[in-house]
Amino acid sequence: MANVIKLHKGLNINLKGKPAQEFFDVKQPDIYAIVPDDFHGVTPKVVVKEQEYVMAGGTLFVDKNHPEVKFVSPVSGVVTSVERGERRKVLSISVAAAKEQDYEEFGKKDVSTLTGEQVKAALLEAGLFSFIIQRPYIVVADPNAKPKGIFVSAFDTNPLAADFEFVLKGQEKDFQTGLDALAKMAKTYLNISVEQKSPALTNAKNVTVTAFDGPNPAGNVGVQINHISPINKGETVWTLRAEEVIFIGRLFNTGRVDLTRTVALAGSEVKKPAYCKLKVGAC
Repeated sequence: MANVIKLHKGLNINLKGKPAQEFFDVKQPDIYAIVPDDFHGVTPKVVVKEQEYVMAGGTLFVDKNHPEVKFVSPVSGVVTSVERGERRKVLSISVAAAKEQDYEEFGKKDVSTLTGEQVKAALLEAGLFSFIIQRPYIVVADPNAKPKGIFVSAFDTNPLAADFEFVLKGQEKDFQTGLDALAKMAKTYLNISVEQKSPALTNAKNVTVTAFDGPNPAGNVGVQINHISPINKGETVWTLRAEEVIFIGRLFNTGRVDLTRTVALAGSEVKKPAYCKLKVGAC
């Protein structure tokens, strides 16, 4: 049974418009844009040109300080613009999605046969390493760093946040594969809520499962790290969001980059709050 940590300080804010556990259809946008400022600590170097065709999983830009860290297109299509601001700062890179999607093929891999370095190399090649965040400072992780642990929070106590148990349905295999991959690189901690009952969470393999009981900010990964294994001077840890673990699992199970995520459209002004599926970068 998972270790339970009880938190007493905090506050849950109950807002109207909680999403119903159902999906609604949404028209997929024509344009997708990747914004380098969304990735803290990165100095972007663009490697594509306007009017160039890229495939889903194709590199759009890299980090100048760590060129092996790639940032990839969520869709295949034509690069319509590389928007720049003052001092030629890269503001965004836009791609017009093609009607028929083409994918970069990275090859299916059995995580159990890979070493930690091989897993890292696969994530770097496919551009998924960029979703891993390093603490302190909350920046894109340094691939040369050796973290003392990787932390994943599988629940969010913010008002109107998506219910990850609902998001996870049908994607349990990819989630476990993602956890297996992370566990190859460093000791991995999966943090869940005492209210979550999905076996994919409570019985997750190759990770240390810790259950948290308490109000917001119990779902904050920084709070969780502080209670499980505080960061000492000279130490680093890596974190990533639970749905991004699914991205990693899809890569190894399908050999392709699929950045489709579940979005909760919620709030008191929404007539029928529910969930929809969109790719990262949807405009």
